[in-house]
Amino acid sequence: MGATLTQRQRLVIFGAIMLCMFLTAIDQSIVSTALAHIAADLHGFKSLSWVISSYLVTSTVTIPVVGKLSDMFGRKAFMLAGIAIFVAASAACGAAPTMTVLILARAAQGVGAGLIVSCVFATLGDIFTPLERAKYFAFFTGMFTFAQLAGPGLGGLLADGPGWRWCFYINLPLGIGASIFIITQLPRGGGAGGRIADIDFRGALLLGVSTVALLFAVVWASPAFGWTSPETLGLIAVAVVTAVAFVFNERTQIQPIIPLALFRNVPFVQGVAMTTFAAFGIFAGVQFLPTYVQTSLGASAAASGYIVTAQALGGLCTSIIGGQIIARTGRFKYQMIFGTALMATAAFILSHLEANEAEWRIGVVMVLMGFGTGCVFPVTQVLVQGAVSQEQQGVASSTRQFFNLIGQTMGVATLGLVLTTSYVTAFTADSVGFSSTMPPAVYQQFKDPTLALDPVRFEPARAALRALPNGEATLNLALQTQKRAVATAIDHVFLGTLLMALIVLGLAISVREITLRHSFDADDAAPAVDL
Repeated sequence: MGATLTQRQRLVIFGAIMLCMFLTAIDQSIVSTALAHIAADLHGFKSLSWVISSYLVTSTVTIPVVGKLSDMFGRKAFMLAGIAIFVAASAACGAAPTMTVLILARAAQGVGAGLIVSCVFATLGDIFTPLERAKYFAFFTGMFTFAQLAGPGLGGLLADGPGWRWCFYINLPLGIGASIFIITQLPRGGGAGGRIADIDFRGALLLGVSTVALLFAVVWASPAFGWTSPETLGLIAVAVVTAVAFVFNERTQIQPIIPLALFRNVPFVQGVAMTTFAAFGIFAGVQFLPTYVQTSLGASAAASGYIVTAQALGGLCTSIIGGQIIARTGRFKYQMIFGTALMATAAFILSHLEANEAEWRIGVVMVLMGFGTGCVFPVTQVLVQGAVSQEQQGVASSTRQFFNLIGQTMGVATLGLVLTTSYVTAFTADSVGFSSTMPPAVYQQFKDPTLALDPVRFEPARAALRALPNGEATLNLALQTQKRAVATAIDHVFLGTLLMALIVLGLAISVREITLRHSFDADDAAPAVDL
């Protein structure tokens, strides 16, 4: 597509797909800020990670399938279908009466997001050469950063004001605007072509079952069944068996969902691995930071949003500068090493947070984290797309995004489990001195750190304690114990983030730079190193 378009046409299309990506990007940043209020209003702290995980699970399953289909039949129809599903599901999320309904609506929203994201990254590869992509990914990151800048603050204002439901309703006008731009600006494009009979439906089914079984096993293991339970082990067995069947199936398909030859391409594998581990640690850890700020520090939802926004500011700076450097030099390895070292440093500092931490200090550390992510995440996309032919842009981009979402989903599930279990353990251990003086039912309520954010539950609990001898002192002790327990839990979360950042650093050091093509001709690059 890109070789036949004028520069003006390419920029117009670029603007249209940026708007589509903005729709999904701002949704994630708005919702993460409102999580504590959602948990308080729908009484679902123990299911908190599912608000994120359900979205990520369905996105993960959708992306590789759509990536391959869009290579065959074009991007436009899939992108418009994704916007329609996303908008309808957003309306359902906003109207959700229970946590269960919200989780199901978020799952539907994830399907729409998967359709959009798989087409957006592939379209970017269609209209710009590998060397140009580094520069334009910087602008793409700038848009994503703007969504992160606007999202947390907007999410906090909505949660504190008209209510968290408006964090979903705001997607409706954005989705309508995005669909208008795609209809009018994006060429239809027939893709590489192919027959419906050649579509790897069996592979799509096997991949979907394997992915869902694995992610459900991780998410359900501790709160529902236990890691050694028959349910968890059964889900893991299903995931392994269907994954093996998927691999054998892909070897015989004319149009495989994920061509196995990609995994003999060293730069491609390195880029995907870095994306996966970074998503596991960095994305998941940051999702729970607003909960710490609101419950342990007692700040507003808006304030917690502004702190997370600091990461976006840092990422904007380094992504733009780094993109320009790569576009001019064609070199990216040392930028990746520098970025991962910054991420590890920030994660180390965040793993030592206290209950009385200064908000400005956290903001500074988040800027440092943003400097690191801005150096790393855009470059992994450049590396992955630059390592494959022009005809494989869709499947390569969707495969990277598939593993990105696998990392995010497993990270949210795992670190969400770390957060909830660490909190309960720390609160129980630290409350030994006063727990016996509290009514058992009230004590159980204080095992939920979002209790104080829900006046409907908190006021009766506070009144019950104040009616006791020394009740005011007991109430204050319970609240302070909650804050310390949340600080302990978030420290454990960022220890996990630190471990993942160190793994990414090792991978960045091992990367061998490839020549980024100056044109859409596959012969314009040195061959990728195979395993």
